[in-house]
Amino acid sequence: MDIEVYKHAIDVITAEVKVCSASAVLHAQALGSCVAIAAHDKINKIGGLAHVMLPGKSPESEKSENPKYAADAIALLLARMQRCGSDIADIEVNLFGGANVLGEGSINEEIVKSILGYLKARGIKPKNEKLGGNTYRTVSLDIDSGAITYCEGSSEIKTL
Repeated sequence: MDIEVYKHAIDVITAEVKVCSASAVLHAQALGSCVAIAAHDKINKIGGLAHVMLPGKSPESEKSENPKYAADAIALLLARMQRCGSDIADIEVNLFGGANVLGEGSINEEIVKSILGYLKARGIKPKNEKLGGNTYRTVSLDIDSGAITYCEGSSEIKTL
């Protein structure tokens, strides 16, 4: 008799940052101009996913960090991973999304540029970037293995 092991699936919606160190899969879908930052610490088996909606940092008038903004999402993602036991040097980052799905404007490019700038300022270079184009994306991060799967539009699921 085969035993099936099910992992807890956690959806990360727009403007959310979720981090866990359990046997789980973090999942973000409908990434149009938004960008998902998938971060994984394979040494400590800690992972996080941020679903970024806007470039820059939250306005000074907001009382706390707002993860819909690139700078705030990155700060929250890294801080939460550190609280779970990660060291920044052990965190590997992959980026997904940033498509121009509406065919006009450049918010997607602004989000990508903002994220890359904030990561660079923290000494983090993304391992993979599946960005741009004009098709939405979906991404999943398996915390235990660090495996990342993604698809573009309705195409087949790919593994990094």
